[in-house]
Amino acid sequence: MPLAHKLASLAIMASSHGPEHRHHGRHSHRTHDHDGTDIGALLELDAAVTGTYLAEAISLIHTEAARPIEVIVDAGAGTGVGTRALAAAFGDAEIVAIDGSPEMTARIDAAGPATVRTVTADLDAGWPASVGAADVVWASASLHHIADPAAFLRTTRSHLRPGGVLAVIEMPHQPRFLQAEPHHSDLSDRIEELMRTKGANSFPDWTDTITAAGFEMRRRHTVRIDILEPTELTRTYAQEWLSRVRTGFTDDLTDTDAAILDELLGDGPTSLRHRPDLPVRAARTIWIATVPASTTDTNQEIS
Repeated sequence: MPLAHKLASLAIMASSHGPEHRHHGRHSHRTHDHDGTDIGALLELDAAVTGTYLAEAISLIHTEAARPIEVIVDAGAGTGVGTRALAAAFGDAEIVAIDGSPEMTARIDAAGPATVRTVTADLDAGWPASVGAADVVWASASLHHIADPAAFLRTTRSHLRPGGVLAVIEMPHQPRFLQAEPHHSDLSDRIEELMRTKGANSFPDWTDTITAAGFEMRRRHTVRIDILEPTELTRTYAQEWLSRVRTGFTDDLTDTDAAILDELLGDGPTSLRHRPDLPVRAARTIWIATVPASTTDTNQEIS
């Protein structure tokens, strides 16, 4: 897995995932990167820091669903962060967690409740034969990894029952740290630009693609995640994120930016480990769309 691909998804790397962000022929989330890093642990870390968006997305599903929710498909489930949240929120529903990695589906099986069923399948190959119709399809940080998102969304619509809900979640930008200081804020800008030039900063606006697939767009909502006071968890998150930038783009960073990162990743008083100020700012954009319960249901709300 290319490092930048992993970085582009870290928020939800926290769902999976040098330096090319490309679609893979097989949608999967390997448990270890080429350097031996446990990707699953990193995805769980990201969810622990930024996971407040999960409750908001689930609340929107409750609001927009026009039918009983009995079957939920988590498309590209990764470590099962979303799977577990959905299982907790919809206790009577069957949750079908699909991922291309046997390691990831085994991880979900080990941690998931009895209402969760896993399917190891390549979403680029189409809707898995063992998965029937659904009332909700959840795609968190997975749609941009699918080779043909438009085709996948059309297939998804055909497998959603009338009144069913599609929930798509992506991060609109990379997490940012230490924005109050100009040279750190500028560093974040330069990192984002570097990742963009390497193809790792691809955050599509799915609105038109979703509606073109025949869905009715109900909500488009961005959740801002601002954590101002540092904790051990946020320090670890910043350390893990920026260390991957440092190692993944060694040949592309300027000497100045490499020196700033080395200072932040070191053990001095201005390092991430010890500085008293370490804000974390992240975001998730949530798209909620529906299959009409009837042909006269055409209301839309974008927020």
